Amino acid sequence: MDRWNASCSSIRMQKRRLACGVFVTVFSAAVVWAAPAEGSFDKSVTVSSPVELDVKTDSGGITVVRGASGVVRVHAILKGQHNWYGSGDVEGRIRELERNPPVEKSGSQVRIGYVRDRDLLKGVSMRLEIETPPDTQLRARADSGGIRVDGIRGPVDVHTDSGGIEVHNIASEVRATADSGGIHVSNVNGPVTAHVDSGGIEASEVAGNIDAKADSGSIRLSQTKAAPIHVRSDSGGVTVKLAPSAGYDAQLATSSGRIHVPEMTVTANGSFSEHRVDGKIRGGGPLIDIHVDSGGITVE
Repeated sequence: MDRWNASCSSIRMQKRRLACGVFVTVFSAAVVWAAPAEGSFDKSVTVSSPVELDVKTDSGGITVVRGASGVVRVHAILKGQHNWYGSGDVEGRIRELERNPPVEKSGSQVRIGYVRDRDLLKGVSMRLEIETPPDTQLRARADSGGIRVDGIRGPVDVHTDSGGIEVHNIASEVRATADSGGIHVSNVNGPVTAHVDSGGIEASEVAGNIDAKADSGSIRLSQTKAAPIHVRSDSGGVTVKLAPSAGYDAQLATSSGRIHVPEMTVTANGSFSEHRVDGKIRGGGPLIDIHVDSGGITVE
């Protein structure tokens, strides 16, 4: 009996040790999973105005703001991304990016984020935060992550596959497109083009033409200077605030929704109904062409 009890005790002890070992292994794996590799780099290049800035990141997002004249400053935040299938030596790739930052200058052009060895970005996100002189024109692309731009002359041309876009205080043209994510633009002294597949559009204080298109999402626009406005929305309402005291010609139509428009004059060839308006506002001027499949139209 004593031998039997000793044997049982030994078996129970082995089970405890096994369970403890499994717990330690799982706990250690959880700790590793919760602490992915991280890194960063900083690099500055001297430039003469105007600057042609070309920025790209696969994942992480881009910020470009007005900085001092004569220099472009880049701060990058590198993070390993979780991947159950493994992504090799992520930390090694981050260290390599730190040693060789993807920042290149050729004449007036500065290219940031163009990594020659694409394998270095496997399992790594790279967020780029950039200060650039006021007299900068920008082209920025992000596969996954938002883009924010503030305070440069432009033109500005930005695109993201997944993520929101914010562009403010630009002295010339803005072009912004997003596959998924909202677009917010304000205080632009030039034309604005904003297209989004899924997400709303807001463009305010625009002194130039506006071309806005959304497959899904509402659109809100305002002008400080009268210029043509072209809007298409498959699903979502449209609100437009006109330049103060300015006249416009209007062609407004909605398949499902109501139209609200002020001071409308219907010409001999015009029309006015619940779902279609064709006429002049405040005596006429640049054309407002708005078509909505599902949603209302309000002109203020």
